[in-house]
Amino acid sequence: MQKEQRKARRRHVRYTAWLVRAPNDTHPCALSDISETGARIDVDDSNSVPDKFVLWLASNGAAQRACKVVWRQPKQVGVSFERRLADGERAALVPHETGAAHVA
Repeated sequence: MQKEQRKARRRHVRYTAWLVRAPNDTHPCALSDISETGARIDVDDSNSVPDKFVLWLASNGAAQRACKVVWRQPKQVGVSFERRLADGERAALVPHETGAAHVA
């Protein structure tokens, strides 16, 4: 059995986000899970995702995270966030066990 290496507990979500590869180059994706330190993102082709990118958690870019890819599968990437989320951000992004996922 593989040892758990995550630094923070992940919450399963199904939420639309936008991967920003370059200015004016955003692509929809879906968050599968998220934590204070990273996320699993469903994409069309993981090979088209750069090693570092910005993830918009709101369609207008108001909530965003700088991401670094730590693993790849054909249609998913695992990322670490470049900085830890503040308490207020964490409350909006990582729902409680019984709550629904929502990003404002």
